[in-house]
Amino acid sequence: MLKLATIDTFIIILMFALLPIDMINGIVLMKGMVLPISIGQFYKIIIIIFLLIRFFFTIRLLISTIILIFLLSISSMYQIIFNLEGSDILLDLIKATKYITPFICFLFFVNAFKYSRDKIYPLTLSLVRISYLILVLNIFTKYIGLGYPAYKNGGMGSKGFFFAGNEISALLIILCSIIAFQLWNKKQKIKYSIFLIINLLAALTISSKTAILGIILVFLIIPFQDKSLKLKKFIPLLGCSIVLLPLTLLFSWQFIKNTAIIIRIEYFYRELDFWTFLLSSRNVFLENSYYIFKNNYNLIEKVIGVGPSKFEYLNDFKVVEMDIMDIFFTYGFLGLIIFISLIAFILLQANAFSKSGRYPYSKLVSMMVIILLVVSTLAGHVFGSGMSAAFIGLLFALMYIKEPKNIDKTKLI
Repeated sequence: MLKLATIDTFIIILMFALLPIDMINGIVLMKGMVLPISIGQFYKIIIIIFLLIRFFFTIRLLISTIILIFLLSISSMYQIIFNLEGSDILLDLIKATKYITPFICFLFFVNAFKYSRDKIYPLTLSLVRISYLILVLNIFTKYIGLGYPAYKNGGMGSKGFFFAGNEISALLIILCSIIAFQLWNKKQKIKYSIFLIINLLAALTISSKTAILGIILVFLIIPFQDKSLKLKKFIPLLGCSIVLLPLTLLFSWQFIKNTAIIIRIEYFYRELDFWTFLLSSRNVFLENSYYIFKNNYNLIEKVIGVGPSKFEYLNDFKVVEMDIMDIFFTYGFLGLIIFISLIAFILLQANAFSKSGRYPYSKLVSMMVIILLVVSTLAGHVFGSGMSAAFIGLLFALMYIKEPKNIDKTKLI
């Protein structure tokens, strides 16, 4: 019989191909080759199938996953029975995997760390580093005339060979936060500073407000999570932060002024009010979606939602691009309660672990839950991102890594 560690290793090795497959998927889609199911979606479904097979060895994980899938399918089943127009059960299941995958991967990594920490933990760190390298190299292909622009108008920004350019900001923030946390805890402050510059340049190259804000928050907050930070070190660090933040913002602004991004900013700022400019018109989409929710959903649909296909059908095939609101309009109050409950559990668990002092990643997870919630509200495509899904689950599961007694803390990470 196969050992669980062997199965877990195989699944993680499959995850190493997630971003390369997404690159192939991007090239295919950008060439106009439309398939019934995209290459990226197909590969992610294969990984989900293997994860479900893995859960047969830990039945409670399988039951938890089946319950979540069932709850998110209620809205689609209701539409099939009572109002089929605009609904597609198969498409709804595929789209639901974007929200289910972070949860499944979280359960998987927690369980994998439990049974084979010494083997699985280093492998997951390699997964993070290699995926980060692939992502950043894609972003920087712009400077050698390769890849695709993040925005069609004016060829602004860069998304490498990926198709979902609006998802790479969240992925960059997630991957770099884990690596930055390791650098800081290993006391490699020069590398930490260089890494900040690389990621800030990557965020500016994407031309995403969300990426820039997220990178600044991550690198600014990580040093203050350090428990060993005493008052005599805290004050100089605070002083450096006060100096570096304006310099970082100034560097970012100078970079933006010398690119085509400034044209886009000036246009939207001139044409739109402040909040519409800041949220890139998401407040307008929110207002339209709420109007449809209020007038087109019946009482049952307000409770359980209408499913992804019907929601997009009613909204002229547009979404709000604010995760929590897209979940609400898609899955109703039921979906909203599930999402808030899962996020609350992660946050409470991370806070509980951080009090013990033996779970080094717990503070990082607490910080990243808040940052990702902010990012998902401003720009969406975080908790419903196909590219980020597995890495969100991995990030949150890291809080279960326990520090052995009587060991040099820098060796753990």
